[in-house]
Amino acid sequence: MSFSDNVRSIVEWTESLDEVRLRRHFPDLDSRVENLGRLQGHVYRHRRLAAVSLIHRSALVYWPVQSDRAGIFSNERLEFLGDSFLNFFVACEAMSAYPKMAEGELSKIRAAIVGTENLAEKARHLNLHDLLMFGRGEIAKGGFQSEKRQNILADAFEAVTAALLIDAGETHARDWLGRLFAADLVVAERTLTDFDVKTRFQQWTQSVCGRPPVYKVVKTISTPQETQFVVAGFIGRTELARAAAANKREASKLVAARMQKMFEAGELTADLLKRYATENDITEDE
Repeated sequence: MSFSDNVRSIVEWTESLDEVRLRRHFPDLDSRVENLGRLQGHVYRHRRLAAVSLIHRSALVYWPVQSDRAGIFSNERLEFLGDSFLNFFVACEAMSAYPKMAEGELSKIRAAIVGTENLAEKARHLNLHDLLMFGRGEIAKGGFQSEKRQNILADAFEAVTAALLIDAGETHARDWLGRLFAADLVVAERTLTDFDVKTRFQQWTQSVCGRPPVYKVVKTISTPQETQFVVAGFIGRTELARAAAANKREASKLVAARMQKMFEAGELTADLLKRYATENDITEDE
């Protein structure tokens, strides 16, 4: 099957979306679709495709009986496609940018760039949460507050990427992603260093006590100019180190680096780690 045939099949699936019933709960559907197009520099020919990319599965609560859901579905299938395309895009860009880099290092760069934290950060930068359609339960839990439920925004970013790929084509989708991820690819070698610090420390803790460290936001510091997230690193319920940064991802890297230094300086020993590991784990941020 050709790519054009794939596109036709996916578009036909999304065209079965029942917009009339969807508008009963989301009357601003058209403005959500239009704003998504503005973010991506594209006017959608297949508007239902864009609409589907913005429907979080929690919205299905408005149609509680399975038989009532004909023509109503979430963006999860588009997430599947967007995830694969993002991995393909980053892999190609990384190979081109670093022709001498080994496969293992390229894999780590790709994992860091398309990881949940980074994709959620891109979605926050785009204010994508303002466009998503949630169910009332998810809204009550603050589903759009990415520091608490960042996986939701990462999944949504994948879904809207897939929608753009299908409606605008690969060239436009790659151009859009290229602008969003340009800085990530430029600092890829530093990303690899940061990634390795967390990886090395996690490998050590797992070899000693069979569990990785847990990173949790313990405080936010807000000023008129910025918001800083304070992240602490735990083994069991014992806090080992903490650090602050503009987002959880950067703060957790700083925490990992501090814990690694404690280990290298002999301040954090295997015996201490084993003792802390007997405690129940503190709940990690989602």
